[in-house]
Formats: sequence, structure tokens, C-alpha cells
Amino acid sequence: MAGHNRAPSEGIFGTLASWGGSALEYASTSINSLLGYEDLEIVNPDSTAAEQATEDAADQRQQEFTNYRDYIGMDITSLVALPVWIMMPFSMLQNISEIMEYTDRLEKAAKTEDPYERLAWVIGFTMGPFPGNERTWKPFNPILGETFELTMDNGLQFIAEQVSHHPPVGAAHAENTDWEYDMVSAPTTKFLGNSIDIYPIGRTRIRLKSTGEVFSLVPPNCKAHNVIVGRTWVDSAGDFTLLNATTGAKGSMYFTPCGWFGSGHHEISGHVTDEEGKKRIALVGKWNSYLDMQKCDEEGTPLPGAQLVRLWTCSDKPAEADKYGFSNFARMLMSGKGLNPLPSDSRRRPDRTALEEREKRGDTWSPRFFKHTPEKETFSNEFSDEQCPLWEFNGEYMKLDPRPAMPEGTHFTVLCHAWLAETKRKDYAFWRQSNEKSSMIQGCPGRLDSMTGKILV
Repeated sequence: MAGHNRAPSEGIFGTLASWGGSALEYASTSINSLLGYEDLEIVNPDSTAAEQATEDAADQRQQEFTNYRDYIGMDITSLVALPVWIMMPFSMLQNISEIMEYTDRLEKAAKTEDPYERLAWVIGFTMGPFPGNERTWKPFNPILGETFELTMDNGLQFIAEQVSHHPPVGAAHAENTDWEYDMVSAPTTKFLGNSIDIYPIGRTRIRLKSTGEVFSLVPPNCKAHNVIVGRTWVDSAGDFTLLNATTGAKGSMYFTPCGWFGSGHHEISGHVTDEEGKKRIALVGKWNSYLDMQKCDEEGTPLPGAQLVRLWTCSDKPAEADKYGFSNFARMLMSGKGLNPLPSDSRRRPDRTALEEREKRGDTWSPRFFKHTPEKETFSNEFSDEQCPLWEFNGEYMKLDPRPAMPEGTHFTVLCHAWLAETKRKDYAFWRQSNEKSSMIQGCPGRLDSMTGKILV
């Protein structure tokens, strides 16, 4: 595939993840466990409790290394159990939706006349999920048929669905009056012992309604370091491209790998080029904090007197931080404010324990809000349908009858026992006692009825 570093043919596996979600989340979603937390206590990261949590996790990772060392350099799809202490109370479908935080960038793009500045504003929108890469806790995996929905004051409607379990694939669609967004995610990873390489195979397309232009995104690869020994950290490094598939103009940036003593960490730079490949706009910033643009000559040198324009700024972190590093937007995604989500929503997630029975019967699953369209054309910078299947939004979600919003402060009913981790709930203590022979918790992704929330096995 043009313009993208392909993953090695061995030692990789499909998984559901937002391309811009946490890099460790990309890797860990391919491991089929259903784990999470409920009723979490907010912890100040500077407090003794947070420091102790980090130290405890590091010690436990080293103790568990013997469980993983045989997978070094191999496809770890078969690694079906994970220790509960690496989890965070978030679904991968919620990660997918984090890109919706900066949709005002798309609305700015839709109103911009200059085609190259318009492309730059779309790039600004795509930067939003990258700060989440610095979260190193694992969310729990979506189960087949699980959904996540979001509405916002600017008219945005967002729906994500787990459309396939073998291989794991997620799809999402969002729109408002100015733009449409479609995404299919099927990343692959390779376990290297104390690190994990993440290859964000997927397909992200953005259409501006005012111009009809369609933009296609290919993000850089990521790497999670010190996943077993040491303090875990994540780096995004390599080529980023946003192709205007309608005109041929393109935005290209290079994410600098972190060097010795942190040199170059987070730094990004590149250009917007026209249909003939001539540089028009210079781009510079840091993927965890900001991105600027400035008009330039064909050599890429900023024009004299050209204004430096801020395309994107990472929003401020919560005043009272928690140990997972959630942003204010991520916390909002867990609240469901203003919504009455479908029974299959991630915030209502039930436990799944009967996948094997469903598979023995040969049951099939038809996603409700997306359809597989292998006949559709892929753009020159995208993965093929074989690598990342084409899933298209079918419009059915927009036809649902309105549901009255739940009162603010409502806590969703969560049936999955894994959500009970790190709580003092008696039912979790009873369940954990019954599994005390292992420090690993198994999970079985399965199928949900999106209207009733019932387990279909």
C-alpha cells in the first residue's frame, strides 16, 4: 500500500481499536478478555495512592512475564487472558469516539475557501485522539453487537458498532450539518517481549458537505514500551498522511521517534501539498499538545510575513486528575449525559460467557447499523478490503425513534462482573474468590441484541 509502513506478515493479529486511541489499547484489544471497572474512585496522580498503584502494577507485570515470554515475536491472538490490574474502565468503542472532541475543526474547514487551508483544518481535527496515546491502561474489548452512541450540542450524532468478532473489526459513523465521518478499524500488533508494535490498519474517511470533498486518513504506527518491565510509555512515530481523494492534494507529516533522553519526543512536522505535489503550507507541532500552520513557498520555507495559525490545541486536563489520565471529554463519554443509550451500549455492557456455544451452533451475526461493501472502491492510500474490510453506514441508526434522555447523574445498569474490579462489591469478591487459583481473568466476547440487551447464544 502506498504511503504506509506495512506490518510484518507474521506475529500480528486483528483487533478493534480507534486509530487514534491509546496505543497500548490497540495492542491489548486483540486479547479477548472482558474486563473493566465500576464505581471508580478518582485518584490524584500526585498522591501516595497513585504512586503506589504505579509501583504495584510494575511489580505485577514482572511477576507475570513468565506467562507471556513464549509469545515473543509471535502472533498473540491466542493470548486470551489478562491480569485485571492493567485494566481501565473504558470500552474500545468509547476510544473510537474520542476523535469527536474537536469537531469544531471540521466546521471551520467547511467554511474555509482556500482548499489547502481547508485540508489543514481537517488535519487539525484528526490530531484530537493522539494525546490519549499516553494512557497506558487497557480498556475492555467490545463484544459482537456492542454499540456506543454519542450526541453533542453542535448536532453531532455518532454510532459505533462491533461488526465482526473473527477477525475483530469495529465500524463507526458520525455526522452533522457540515460533515460526515466514517471509520473501520482493524489494527494489528506484534509482541516483542517488553514492547508491542502497533500497526493501525483501518480506513477513516471525512466528507465535507459544503464542497463534497472526501479526505482519507492514514495515521503513523505506534509502539508501547516497557509493557512488562519498567514504566510503560507510548510513542507515535512515522508517517502521517491525509489525502484529499477528490482533488489529489495531500497533507503529510512525520512523527519524530523519541530519542535518547527524550529528544524529539512528540514532535511533528510536515506540509500540505497541492495536486502537483508542490508545498503550500508548512505544519509544525507536538502530537500531545498543539499543531500550527503557516503558508510557505515550494521549498517549504514559510513566506515572509505569513501568519502562524493554530490549527489545534489539546484541551486542558481535569483539575482533579485520575490515575488513568482521562480527559474531561473521556469522562463525559462515560456519563451518557443527555442520552438514553441502546441496551447494547458499552455503558450497559453485560458479561459474556457462552461464545463457544454460539459458535458450535454456527450462528451468524448481521450488524444492525453497518453493512459489508467489498465492491466499493478503496483510495490509493488505503488498505485493501482483505486487509481492512469495507463497512458502510446503512442509515438505520438515524431512523430510530427518539428516546427520552435519562436524568443527569443516572448510573447505567452494568451486568458484567468485570466492571466490579477495584470495588468493595460483595458479588465481585465472591466471584473473585471462586477464581482465586489464577491471577488471570478470562472473558468471552459474544453477541448482543442491540434493542433488548439480551444475551443471544
